[in-house]
Amino acid sequence: MKTSILSIFLLILVVNTFVSASNVLELTTDNFDKIVGKDKFVLVEFFAPWCGHCKNLAPIYEQLADSFTAAKDRVIIAKVDADNYKDLGSRFGITGFPTLKWFDKNVIDKPEDYSKGRDLSSLTSFVEEKSGVKAKKAVTAVTELTSQTFVEIALSPEKNALVEFYAPWCGHCKNLAPIYESVAKDYAQESNCVVANVDATEHKDIAEKYGVTGYPTIKFFPKGEDKTPIDYQGGRTEQDFIDFLNEHCGTHRIVGGSLSEEAGRIPELDAFAIKFTNAATLTDVDLVISEAKVVADKSDNKFAQYYVKIMDKIKNKKDYIDNEIARLEKIIKSGTISASKIDDFTIRKNILAIFHKDKVITPHQEL
Repeated sequence: MKTSILSIFLLILVVNTFVSASNVLELTTDNFDKIVGKDKFVLVEFFAPWCGHCKNLAPIYEQLADSFTAAKDRVIIAKVDADNYKDLGSRFGITGFPTLKWFDKNVIDKPEDYSKGRDLSSLTSFVEEKSGVKAKKAVTAVTELTSQTFVEIALSPEKNALVEFYAPWCGHCKNLAPIYESVAKDYAQESNCVVANVDATEHKDIAEKYGVTGYPTIKFFPKGEDKTPIDYQGGRTEQDFIDFLNEHCGTHRIVGGSLSEEAGRIPELDAFAIKFTNAATLTDVDLVISEAKVVADKSDNKFAQYYVKIMDKIKNKKDYIDNEIARLEKIIKSGTISASKIDDFTIRKNILAIFHKDKVITPHQEL
């Protein structure tokens, strides 16, 4: 049951291999003059990787680019790492980050400084006004609630729901919007962990019932008969929301929406997997398989029998783990399967990883 170098390499690959390609075009010294000042309008953000304001703008800028992706033949949303490409920063007089400049068609020497708000609405309006191109409204992953659907979803005993009470004019709400959207996308496959919002200025009855006096106010409505909400008082980064939801929903999501290495594992069967890899004789192997099957047969987890299947496969084919992990990786990277299938195969990879003898595993439970 020796593990190859290839398998070790595969095991340390980040599960999230499907980060969507950004629609923000990255400009460098080599391609700047080939793109800017030609036949397209270009909005350029000059940023620095260490800049906090740049990091805050990043998800909003991504949404802006997504809004104009259908008009890439006319409008480009781009960025330059001016800390890395200092020649470009110097050329355009960049003294602070982020600095946004608008380049008209066939103009490169005299761009217009962008000095309006850094929320999505302000940026979108500016680009629309300057280019004459209408932004495409993005399809949201956030569940938008009304007074009626609030009861059906947020107060359902079958669902956990994180609800943002917002006002359309609220600046803090606008800044939170792209982050909250990312969180909703991360949990799109979790039917019992809903990321939602409600316009508290339109549905005042709901806001008043739950004592909402400022915006945004975020509350978590737990699954079960007792729907007493929990005030969300954590940070407002994507990671902060994910940590909170994983704790309260019992999920295992990571930034970007993939599953963590713990997802799908069954503590009691993890211990059998470790015992199996340490079995010294065929008799010991058979005994572990027999014991694991008894436990798996009693479990209602659909992946319980997968542990037993792996044991049987390894018993007859020593390189099964390496080959199966490689196969699953290839399928996941292919881009041809649904998000639910990606989750399924990721969980299978997580379970397979337990059976690597020289992979350090801390068992959840001792036999």
